Amino acid sequence: MATPVSGMVGSSGAAWALRGLRWLARYHIALLTLLWLLTQVISWHVNHSPHPYGDSGHYLRYAQQIADQGNLMREHHNRYMGYALFLSVFLKLGLGLTAMALGQYALSGLAAVALYRAVRQLAKGAWEPAFLATTLYIGWFEVQSFNAFLLTESVFTSLLLLSFWAVGRARTKAGWATALLILLITVSVRPNGFVALAAAVLVVAILIRQRASHRVQWSVGVGCVLLLPVAWIALNQLLLTFRLIATYQEGMVIFMYKDILMHPTEPLTLPPPEAAPVLRLAYFILHNPRYFGQLAIWKLIFFMGFPKPYFSALHILWNLTVLPVLYWLAIRALALRQVARTMRVFLAAVILLQACIVTLTVEDYDVRFSGPVLPYMFALAALGAMPIWQKMERWLQLKAGNFGSLASEAH
Repeated sequence: MATPVSGMVGSSGAAWALRGLRWLARYHIALLTLLWLLTQVISWHVNHSPHPYGDSGHYLRYAQQIADQGNLMREHHNRYMGYALFLSVFLKLGLGLTAMALGQYALSGLAAVALYRAVRQLAKGAWEPAFLATTLYIGWFEVQSFNAFLLTESVFTSLLLLSFWAVGRARTKAGWATALLILLITVSVRPNGFVALAAAVLVVAILIRQRASHRVQWSVGVGCVLLLPVAWIALNQLLLTFRLIATYQEGMVIFMYKDILMHPTEPLTLPPPEAAPVLRLAYFILHNPRYFGQLAIWKLIFFMGFPKPYFSALHILWNLTVLPVLYWLAIRALALRQVARTMRVFLAAVILLQACIVTLTVEDYDVRFSGPVLPYMFALAALGAMPIWQKMERWLQLKAGNFGSLASEAH
């Protein structure tokens, strides 16, 4: 049984912790702002921003073509039209690479604000989950490093967060129009940009199921069936220039990394070369299910952020320590009824769709594929931590409430 003095010490600590939380509640936005600015300054210098790298040359040439000729057609790179348009604005204004990078940093700051507001709205106004999700987004240096590179990932990540904010606040026709505009811009930035739009379609389907009449539901269903040919053409066009079957034959798990390759134990059954891309993909999966499944599992393991073999020991330790906790909290959030069901579906659907795309293609050498959707995981994890945080605050209030009586007893 605790003595009055030991109880007083514990209650005193609880009182100080409670004061700290109240201070944080008052100044957390200023703290997030300072943290964001510090992180961007470090990112700028560490990553030698503005940093053209890899595909940057293709994007810059495409942007120059748009700025000079107004011509939007460029074969494979049409899938990155939105990013090329973003860069072309700076070229049209006579600005260079530094301005482009600064534009990406500014958009990232706007995305941080959008993430904070979206999570706070889902948490019914509670600041703690919004603070935690935004802190994780700002502090996850790999994600913030995107801003320094003239690649699509920075703008794509920012647009995904703006899509989250826009879908979460869409209530009126104007709100849905804003959300649709941001979602379509997101689609134009990367070939996998459709993940947010597809997740938003699921949200709309849930809302129609919950609120619309049977006549409206049937009309929407018929409309979706009529749009299937359009989806078929778009998907085939999207896959037209990707070497999916070739990567399967090579056993590639991580793009251009030859030290981890899957080798089939029996001859592969290959699709006819003249078939449509979607049919070729389906044919290969159906005729080589075990081999394809093994490839998919390896890609999924690396996509989920677990250590790649060439990461540093510290990086590996960080991933193995932090990510399982975040995934556990995110799973808890999916069961929280106080969080809108539609937005739980939206966040989870984007993550799952991105994971499916990676299992069908390849994982990237770094975090270019997982990084853009990690903030969605941070949002879910922060919401999943909300009940734990609330219990902790109640416990601190109870302990601190006994402080006065314990102090008197000790004297």
